[in-house]
Parts: sequence; C-alpha cells; structure tokens
Amino acid sequence: MGMLKITKPNKFWYAVATLVGSTIGVGIYGIPFAFQKAGFGIGFLFLIGIGSLFLLSNFLYGEVILRTHERHQLVGYTNKYLGVWARKINLFTFMVGAYGALIGIIIISGGFLANVFSFSLRLSPASWSTIFILIVSVFIFRGLRTISKTDFLMMFLFTSIILFIGLLGVRSVNLNNYTLAVKNFWFLPFGIVMFAMSSKTGVPLVREVLTGSEDKFRKALIFGTVMPALLYLVFTFVVVGISGDATSPDAISGLSGFLGTKIIFIGSLFGFLTSFSIFINLGTALKESFQEDFYFSRRWAWLLTMIPPYVLFISGIRNFIDIIGLVGGVAVSIEMIILIFLYAKARKNGDRVPEYSIRVPTPVLYLMMLLFAAGAVYTVLIR
Repeated sequence: MGMLKITKPNKFWYAVATLVGSTIGVGIYGIPFAFQKAGFGIGFLFLIGIGSLFLLSNFLYGEVILRTHERHQLVGYTNKYLGVWARKINLFTFMVGAYGALIGIIIISGGFLANVFSFSLRLSPASWSTIFILIVSVFIFRGLRTISKTDFLMMFLFTSIILFIGLLGVRSVNLNNYTLAVKNFWFLPFGIVMFAMSSKTGVPLVREVLTGSEDKFRKALIFGTVMPALLYLVFTFVVVGISGDATSPDAISGLSGFLGTKIIFIGSLFGFLTSFSIFINLGTALKESFQEDFYFSRRWAWLLTMIPPYVLFISGIRNFIDIIGLVGGVAVSIEMIILIFLYAKARKNGDRVPEYSIRVPTPVLYLMMLLFAAGAVYTVLIR
C-alpha cells in the first residue's frame, strides 16, 4: 500500500494567498459594528457593491502592471503614465492609507496579544504592540519570499478560525438581531468596507509571485478578491447574529457575554494572525515603494516604513474606528479614481503586451469615478 503523497502548494495558490493576506486585516473587526448600526441589509449591499468594484479595479490594475516592463507600486506606475502632479496626489493617498492602516494595526494588535497571553504574560497592550512591531519588522526586512509562504498558511488559518467561530456560535445566533436598514447610519459601512477590501498593495506582489506564469494572473485576482469578501460575510453574519445591539467596534469583546472567555482567546488569536499578515504585506509594499520609486537604500526604506507609524502610536493616536473609516472613505476612494485614469493611459502607452486585457465601457469608468468621488466627499461631510 503506497504512502499518501502531500503535494506542495503551487505558485498560483501562493499568489492567491498573497492577495488574500494583503486584503484581510483589522478592517474585518469594524464590519460587524457597521452592519449592525446601518442594518444588515444595507451593509450586505455595500459589501456586494464595493466588492464588485474592487474586483473590477483589481483587473484594471493587473492590466496596467502587465502592460509595463518595469516593476513598481501604484505610485511608480502613476508617475510613469500620469506625470508628476498625479504622482504627488497618489503619493499622498498612498502614504496616508499605508501609515493609517499600519497605525490601526499597531493599535489593535497590542490588545489581541494581551488577550492571547493573559494567562501567562501580563504585559500592557502598549508593550505588546511594541513586541509586535519588533516581530513584523524582521519579516518585512527579509522580503517577499518569506511573506508569500507565510501568507499561504495564514490563508488556511483565516478560513479555519472563521469557520470555527461560526460553528461555535451558530447555536447562539438570533435572527431577530438582523435588521434591513437604519436610516441614521446607512452610510457607516462605506469607509469601513472600503478599508477592509483595499488590496492595491498586494496586486503587484501577486505578479512577483507569478513571475513566469503571468497567464494565471487574472484568475488569481478573482480568487484573491472574492475569498476575503466571503470570509467577511461569514464572520459578520455570526457576530451580528450573536451579539446584536451589543456588537462592539472590535467585534470580539461584544461576544464575551454570549460565548464566554474562549471566544475572546480564539478571536484575539485570529486578530493577531490577520494583523501580522496584513502588516508584513503592507509594510513590504511601502518599503518597496521607497526603494523602487524614491531610490532609498534597503535599510533606509525599512526604517521609513517602521518608525513613523510607531512614533504616531506612542504619541497618542489610538482611535481605531475613526482611522479606518477615514482612510477607507477618503484615501482609498481617491486612490481608486487615480487608478481609473492610470488604466486609460496605460492602454495607450504601455510598453508590454499583457497576458489579458479587459474592455470596460467609458461610461462605466466615469460612473465608478463619480461613485468614489461622492463617497469621499460625503465621508468628510459627515465627520
């Protein structure tokens, strides 16, 4: 009788895992709160609508990347095709988005680790945040190869832990906790879902993992975009169904009164894993942008990536929900508008034949820009 052969995951699944790891992050913890406040029906529509727009925008960005010989992050592609002024705008949104996300992860990761190790090491959340920074900085310094393989494991753990929480809590789900719409908070999910679905830093990394197999790029983008949306939906359905009006901004603490301390440990462990994965992917993208687009040395790029968000954290910036809502609603929306202009220009001036090409009607592109612009403006007005 032959032995069972365990096959090693191929390049494609490493690429999918890289995009999933670049997408799923601490934003997942804000979604249940937003859905509960706005109404689950409204939140679901936002998730479907924004998820579809991000899938299309990832296709657009993927085509830009495949039409270009040089390797860049979004800032570099913007400079190549749209010029200095667009690059400055994109640089601003990229830095605000990246540093905002990194600060948000630092804020929440300390609490996650404090919960996970509460039975053995009683350190303050701020101390755990510092330890977290030290750990992820090593991974960011080492680069993509370590990260792509780590992401494959993380993708498996993401799915397993979310399904485990679902199975553990399904008996406590109360259908009366789901509402269709709440007028006063209908727009709340926009910025949070935008933040949670943002994955532009991961798309160039997918191309790097698929070097030599670019024909699989489009398929990897589909899997890597749809999987996070489905996991968000499952997680949010369970959390809102259990905790209802008691749903907390971090999703997990609101479950303690219904499922006990075990769910705090499991949820915090999941939180640490998502924080770890998204930080190293986003941090790597930011570091590579400093190297490729601004020609900093590897060491200086690494320091510029790690030090500013930690300094802002210890200076007192600690409001998680406000940070992710503002970054998602404004910075990510502006980034998406720039991407549409970038796509139109790259189709005309690209210097490489792409492995795939999609033809989006011009009115659809204009409609996308209008939606994102309106979302950014409204996000500012309601604050």
